[in-house]
Amino acid sequence: MLILGKKLSGKTLIGHPKLFSSEERIFNTVCIIAFITMCFEVPFNFFVGLYIPALLCVFGVFLSAGLYYLSRFKRKSNIGIKLFCVVTNLLFAINYFFNSGIAGPNLLLFCLGFLLIVAIIPKEQFKFWVPINISIVILILVLEYFNPQLTTNNYNSETSKVVDFAITYFVVVLLTYFTINYIRENYDYEKNLVIQKNEAIEEQNLILEKLNTEKDKLFSIVTHDIRTPLNSIQGYLEILADETSITDEERTLFRQQLLEITIDTSKMLTNLLSWSKTQLEGTRANLTRLEVKTALINGLNIEKNIAIKKGVQLAVFSENDLFISADMNMFEIVIRNLVNNAIKFTKIGGEVIVNATRKDDECLITIKDNGLGMNPELQNSLFKLTASSTYGTNNERGIGIGLLLCKDFTDMQGGKIWFESKEGSGSTFYLSFKTIS
Repeated sequence: MLILGKKLSGKTLIGHPKLFSSEERIFNTVCIIAFITMCFEVPFNFFVGLYIPALLCVFGVFLSAGLYYLSRFKRKSNIGIKLFCVVTNLLFAINYFFNSGIAGPNLLLFCLGFLLIVAIIPKEQFKFWVPINISIVILILVLEYFNPQLTTNNYNSETSKVVDFAITYFVVVLLTYFTINYIRENYDYEKNLVIQKNEAIEEQNLILEKLNTEKDKLFSIVTHDIRTPLNSIQGYLEILADETSITDEERTLFRQQLLEITIDTSKMLTNLLSWSKTQLEGTRANLTRLEVKTALINGLNIEKNIAIKKGVQLAVFSENDLFISADMNMFEIVIRNLVNNAIKFTKIGGEVIVNATRKDDECLITIKDNGLGMNPELQNSLFKLTASSTYGTNNERGIGIGLLLCKDFTDMQGGKIWFESKEGSGSTFYLSFKTIS
């Protein structure tokens, strides 16, 4: 029985839980057990002289096999279940009159039929099939009571009667065992499934709560860091508007500082808006065949001027005929952000080197500087929504949203991004993309 139970609990015989409902799986189990037990019942009934019950069992063998095929492979379980309910009640009623009536084990079979029907039919059909089963039992008992000649004792001996009762009991117990056992297993399965879903939902809620907290922190920092330069811009404009209170030299200095603040603020807003767009609209990469050398040279024109103005040497190297599959706009945004950061955190007289080489079937791009570097705490917060204000060697302001954008855009293009850094010794950022011919 244990071996049979293991076979029936498998996903092949009675159907996968994700594809078959519990009623269907129980029905398939019942059909298999009914087929096996009927095969034993046929020779036994012939042996003890119960020819009509034997023929009914032969019919039951083909019926159970047919219903199993209809349910398991044709996926017409509803039709199969209805046929089972009708034929079971009909066969048990016929068997009652040809198997010694109330003197035989027939009421056990009706109890079994009641259990199986309740186990496989949808709950809303209880009010139809349950009264039918009860009504048939009452009807045949009343018929036998008033017409005892309708049933005859078909047992050849007391031994055959005892054996018939024993076999019937075994069949009833066997089918009851598998039905209830499967119902319990299905209950445990559904219960564990609900627990797993609740745990997953709980975990997702914690992640969402953490993300919301980090976003609140991010936008709080953004609000503060945008307000500060805007106030400075307003202050400089108010001073410049007063022609009498400042000298020409001061006016030139203020204009230069005003320009730098405006550029920094513009970059911050550009990164923030780009990142917000990816979060709200689900931006997708438009991948095209991109020559890396041309993209680097054309995309870093502005950064070269920024580097010259700050006194930082920017060098760009790339192998010829190096092509990758990338989104041109996203690629340039990633490169510009990484190079801008390198320039920002490199002192006057320092250098930033951009190098693109072929490594096996990948293009490896490195952005290396000999600037301030990063401490371990700052390294752990990169590429995450845990922004905090940082300042470059000339007090250039940043909040880390650019690196988060780089990570998102690189992932969208199927690339990889990582870094190495040592405080006081500079940083190196790596980008890897698959090459194409």
